[in-house]
Amino acid sequence: MNTAQPFHDIRRIVQLSNDGVFIYNFIERKFHYINDKIPALFNETGEAIRSLSDIVLKVLKAEDRHYLSSRFNELLKTGCITSTEFRLEFEDGTIRHLCCDAYVMDADNTIAGFVKDLTKTKEHEDFMINYGARKDTLLDMITHNLAGPLHMSKSMLDWTKQVVSDNKSFDVRQQLELIADSTLECINIVNEFLKEEHQESALTYVRKTRFDILERVRTTMDKLVVLNKDKHFRLVTDLDNLNITADSVKFFQVIHNLLSNSIKFTREGGNIDIKVEEGETDFTISVSDDGIGIPEQMHRMIFLQRSQAGRPGLKGEKSNGLGLFIAKQLVEVMGGTLGFSSKEEAGSTFFVKLPKE
Repeated sequence: MNTAQPFHDIRRIVQLSNDGVFIYNFIERKFHYINDKIPALFNETGEAIRSLSDIVLKVLKAEDRHYLSSRFNELLKTGCITSTEFRLEFEDGTIRHLCCDAYVMDADNTIAGFVKDLTKTKEHEDFMINYGARKDTLLDMITHNLAGPLHMSKSMLDWTKQVVSDNKSFDVRQQLELIADSTLECINIVNEFLKEEHQESALTYVRKTRFDILERVRTTMDKLVVLNKDKHFRLVTDLDNLNITADSVKFFQVIHNLLSNSIKFTREGGNIDIKVEEGETDFTISVSDDGIGIPEQMHRMIFLQRSQAGRPGLKGEKSNGLGLFIAKQLVEVMGGTLGFSSKEEAGSTFFVKLPKE
C-alpha cells in the first residue's frame, strides 16, 4: 500500500479548502505550515506570517486579546478548542470576523488549526438582528397603538348594540355585530402572531456566536425610543464594550420583551434604564423603570405560562400572559437566569444573568 498517497490527498484537500489551515509550534512561536488562504485572511504575505510570531496580535482587535489568550491557555490544557471567534482590525478600519478550531498534536509542541472567515455571516446576522428590531418595533406599534383603539372600538360597538337593541332596530344591530366580530378578530390575529413567533424561538436550538452586548442593547433601545418619545431611556454602564458568547437572536428577543414590558407599564414622562455590568463569573443586564410596578400577589406567578399576572398596559395593550414565560425560557436555554424585584407604584427591575464562557 502506498502510504504517501493519503497524505498527498490530504494536502490537496487543504489547498482546495476555502478555510485557512496552519501548523504552529508554540515553543518556537512560529508557523511550520500555512495554506494559501491564511495570508489572505490576515492581509499579509506568506513569508511575513512565517517570520513574524506576533502576526495575529498585530491586527487582533484589542477587546478580544484577553479572550483569545484565555482560549489559548484552555487549548494547551485540554488539547482542543472549537468555535473560537475573534476579530481582526486593519489600518483602513476594516473588521474581519474569524472562527478557529485548534488541536494540540501529540509531538513536536505543535498545534494544527482551521480558520474560517465569518465576516459575511456576521454581516448577515447583524442585518437580521436589525431587521428583527425594526419588525418587532412595528409589531409593538401595532399592538400598542392599534390594539388599544380596537378594544375601545369594540367596547363602543357593544354599547351601541345595546342601545340599538333597546330600540328594536334589528338591521343596524346585525351590522354592528359584524363590525364587533371583525374588530375582535383583528385583535386576536395580532396577539396570536406575537405568541407563536416567540414560542417557536424558545424551542429552536441555541446558536452561540460572539457579539457585543452593548451594541445589541443599543440596537434594540434605539428602535423603541423612536416610537415612545414620551418616556426617557438611558443605557447605564462603565463599559465601552462587552463581548460574550451566546445566542444573539435570543438575547435580542429577551431584551426587547423586557423593554416592551417597561414601556407598557410606565407612565408618560417616566424613566426606563438598562444597566449592563460584568462580574467575575457572569454578566448582568438589568431593565428598570419607575412605572406602576407589580402587585405583590402577582409575584409568584409572573413567569408562569398564561399567567393571570398578564394584565393590560396603561394604554389598553392586551397581554396574553406569555411574554415573561417565554423570556425566561429563552434565558434558561442560554444557560442564564431571569429574575425581578418590584413594588407597586414604585417600579420594577428585571435582571438577566448570563454566565461567562
